[in-house]
Amino acid sequence: MTITLLQSSISTPALQTLGVGTEAPDFTLQDFSGKKQGFSALKGDKLTLVLFWASWSRQSEKALKQMEKLQQKYKNQGFSVIGINVERQTIDAQAMTDIKGTTDRLQISFPNLVDHGLIAFHDYGVIAVPTTVILDKDRKIIFEMSGFPLVGTTDMIHFLAATIEGKSAPAEVAKKIGYQPDKKAVRAWNMGVKALSSERTAHTAEMWFKKAISADPDFILPHLNLGTYYQEQGDLAQAKEQFQQALTRKPDNASALSKMGLLLLNEGSIAAAKTMLEKAIKADESYVPSYYYLGYLTGKEGDMKKATELFASAEGLNPMDYQINVYRGRMFEEKSNLEQAATSYKNALKQLLNRK
Repeated sequence: MTITLLQSSISTPALQTLGVGTEAPDFTLQDFSGKKQGFSALKGDKLTLVLFWASWSRQSEKALKQMEKLQQKYKNQGFSVIGINVERQTIDAQAMTDIKGTTDRLQISFPNLVDHGLIAFHDYGVIAVPTTVILDKDRKIIFEMSGFPLVGTTDMIHFLAATIEGKSAPAEVAKKIGYQPDKKAVRAWNMGVKALSSERTAHTAEMWFKKAISADPDFILPHLNLGTYYQEQGDLAQAKEQFQQALTRKPDNASALSKMGLLLLNEGSIAAAKTMLEKAIKADESYVPSYYYLGYLTGKEGDMKKATELFASAEGLNPMDYQINVYRGRMFEEKSNLEQAATSYKNALKQLLNRK
C-alpha cells in the first residue's frame, strides 16, 4: 500500500501550477507575534514581492538582504515585500528562535509571516527555497524566480526599475519577461488544473488544456500539464509530443527538460535521458526534480556516490519534497537494497501524510 500510494503521487505538479499571467493563491498567515495577516492587508498599491525563505537555506539570507534593499528603495512608490518563512511543517519554539533570530540579525524591516503547516508553500507549489514571486495589485503573477541566481536576480532588479520607475529594461531582460499568455488560455488552463484535483472532473482536463493551447500555443504550462496527463494515461507518444512542443517554444525550460528526461528514462533511453536532465540542471540550478531524476538515473548506472550527491543537492534546495525519498527508494529497490528502500519510502510517506 505504501509504495502504491507514493507511486500514484509521483507526477503531482509543483511549480508548474504557477506561471506568469496566472493568479496566485491568496493567503492568511501568522506573523511572529501570532497575529493573522493576509495578502490584502500587506500588499503594495502597484506591486508586491513575496519571498519564500527558510533559515536553513544557504541562499535565503542573500535574498532577504536584497529584498530589504528593494523595500527601502521602492516602499514609497507602491511596492511592498512580504516574507513567508517555510522553515518546516511544524514550527516549535526552537524554530521560531531561528526564524526571528535571522530577521533580527539581518535587520529586516518588511513584514514576515510564518507558514505553519506549509499551506502557502504547497498552494504556491514552491520548488526551491528561496523562491521569489512578484504580483500585481490583483495577485496576478508577473515575475517568478526559484533560488537566488545571479542573472535572475539582476533581471528582477531591472524588471522592478522598468515597472516602478518607468525605465526601459535591457533588451535581453525585456525579451525574457515580456511575454504574457492570452487571458482565455489562462482561464482554460486554470479549469484544467482544477479538473485534475477532482476524480469526478479529471476526465475533462484534457479538453481544457487543449482549449488553452488553441487559445495560445506559446503558453507552455498547458503543454506540460497535458503531457503529464498523457503520461499518466500511458500514452507516451502524445506525452512526448507535448513536452517537445514546450521545448520548441522554450528550449531552456527546466521543467520541460526534466519531464522529457524522465519520460526517456522510463522508456529505457538512458543516454538521451541523462543529456536532458543535465541540460535541465544547467538551465536552472534551482529546479529540484532534475536533481532527483538524475540521481535515480545515476544510481541505476551504479554510481552511488554521484547519486548520493545529487539527492543531497535536491534536499539542500527543498528538503520538504517527498519525491526525493520516492526516487531514492526506487533506486535502492532496483539495487536490491530493500532495507534502505523501505526507509526511504517510509520517510516519503511521512512527508506526504503531513501535507494532508
